[in-house]
Amino acid sequence: MKINFRNLSFLATYITLLYGATGCNKSTLLGGGLIPPGDFVNAQDTTISGIIANNILRYDSTIRNGNTGYTHILGSITTDPVFGKTHSFLYTQVSLPKSAFTFEGTGQTLDSVVLSLSYTGYSGDSAAPQTFRVYRMSDPKFTIDSNYAYDKPQAYNQGELLGTATVTPLSLRDSVSVYGTKETAQLRIKLSSAFGNSLLSQKSDGAFATDSAFRAYLKGFAVVPDTNLGTNRNMIYVNLNSTNTKLTVFYKNTENDSLRTVMAFNQYASAHATYFARNYNGSQAGRFINTNNPKGDSILFLNASPGLYTRLTIPNLENFPAVLINKAELVITQITSGVSDMNNIFIEPGSLSLRQYGNGDSTKLPMDYYTSGGAAYYGGTRQVITNFGGVQVVQYTFNLANTVQRFIKKLDTNNGFKLEGLSSLDMDVNRVKAGGSNLSQYNVKLRIIYTKP
Repeated sequence: MKINFRNLSFLATYITLLYGATGCNKSTLLGGGLIPPGDFVNAQDTTISGIIANNILRYDSTIRNGNTGYTHILGSITTDPVFGKTHSFLYTQVSLPKSAFTFEGTGQTLDSVVLSLSYTGYSGDSAAPQTFRVYRMSDPKFTIDSNYAYDKPQAYNQGELLGTATVTPLSLRDSVSVYGTKETAQLRIKLSSAFGNSLLSQKSDGAFATDSAFRAYLKGFAVVPDTNLGTNRNMIYVNLNSTNTKLTVFYKNTENDSLRTVMAFNQYASAHATYFARNYNGSQAGRFINTNNPKGDSILFLNASPGLYTRLTIPNLENFPAVLINKAELVITQITSGVSDMNNIFIEPGSLSLRQYGNGDSTKLPMDYYTSGGAAYYGGTRQVITNFGGVQVVQYTFNLANTVQRFIKKLDTNNGFKLEGLSSLDMDVNRVKAGGSNLSQYNVKLRIIYTKP
């Protein structure tokens, strides 16, 4: 454990000069606003840089997939040089307008049938095209009351392609006009006439009798991106629990034109799930995964889950002298290889998550999360700083004064921390490459300011 002590009466002057020399923005490489406003003469400043940081890839059993959350990520990224390839498939069902449903009138003739998914945003390159294909699902056990492993695809009939659409996020962001009525942004995929005519032929005492009968006839849709294209650079987000997520049958009968029937997603009856796959082969991250390096990995690769996370070990922190901890700040700083990292396209998480290990793989939020100002004080939010080379990069800081104090008092066991990307979704693609162990000034660091009793 490397520790450097400085008397703060000198340090205050030094940091003032450092700020002016580097032009730091919002924060410094060791964190802004860390020095307490009290007694500079007695306070001591210590930087611990001998932190062991290891990149880990494991299946995340905590992710709920299939019975919670209606915003799903969909698409394929094949061009990220840092984190490799990521693909996300969507599986969903729609429901009947009512039991014993029948289309209006007699002599129905199909105009078209369209699957719509409410569009809420994107991540990546907004101008890059993405191709989606819709297949008919074949698994009769695809049900709303199940939780599905995100790393296992659901069964669908690859021989029954129902429709294809090639779009960009830019083309999806505008409203659409349907029979003269404007609807909010949506991904619209026209399905085959054969499928539409099959729907028109169903009866109120058959497939349209009940939702259960309808599920036996139409088990669901698999929306699958083309993962073979070497130009995929984005993912889109869709909200299933929206009036614009639906299957619409446009038709006419012997008496009326411009008829339509909507079979909508029903949050209480329609199953939904995501297949989310990462492939780090050939990427920068691929060389740093599960190395179990006892000295730590020099570069950290952090995904929004599910993906890579970091285990941080701070040796002998519990043996720090019995002092009063005024401040303790863990600092994680982005490193970049410039434009080749494509950080202008694949963005960093808005926040990182830091949890404290208990026994085994169990984790908890450190005490600092709950005290001294709550989550806002605890930190982990993305900040922009200027690094030693004059380049703006991202930095994340966590306040751990109470945690360090508890280690010293032997109230908690120093088993290390779990660091990972954070998103409001269970599955996402934001990512950051950061300094790890033994990487000179960009190491992950713990800066402690304390007062001797």
